Amino acid sequence: MGGVFPVLKTDDFILRELSKDDIDAISSIWGSPKVTEKLSSGPLSHEESVEMLYVLHSLWDNDAGIRWGVEREGRLIGTCGFHNINKGLRRGELGYELDYEFWGRGYMRRALVPVLDYGFNIMRFERIEAFINVDNDRSTGLLTKLGFKKEGIMRDYARTPTGLIDQSCFSLLKREWKKRSEEHTSELQSR
Repeated sequence: MGGVFPVLKTDDFILRELSKDDIDAISSIWGSPKVTEKLSSGPLSHEESVEMLYVLHSLWDNDAGIRWGVEREGRLIGTCGFHNINKGLRRGELGYELDYEFWGRGYMRRALVPVLDYGFNIMRFERIEAFINVDNDRSTGLLTKLGFKKEGIMRDYARTPTGLIDQSCFSLLKREWKKRSEEHTSELQSR
């Protein structure tokens, strides 16, 4: 990694590098109790959001991951990407969040398709993992629609401001993603 940050485009979104110009939008998203209710961090202050933006931005520079800003119609509405990368085992952990104003529209699912393609085809992952709070029904639905399989529950896996919590472990394998992509392409060609 490192070098020129990759920009991914869909019909709906531009997935691009985060910058200091995004701090107000990011602070609004990460500071929202509604958005962070199911995240292990809890709401972030403006200063904590600045620090987190720096950490996420440095993933690319330090060859440790990548976090895209999800932009729709010129507005940053969320972020997504990979962290906790293990190059030897060719796997990474998926993370994402979306401004609650845009929930329920399938936006994150559509934004994650090119991200997962990038992970499997460019970063050469064989496995992508996601860890979510056990009561996060929205993320469970999102991951399931993308083809992830629930592997189990990691007990006391994440620390929150109120204590340790259990998280569900989901995974998607390259061969599963490839099969889904081939079936989707076949379906489109038969129309």
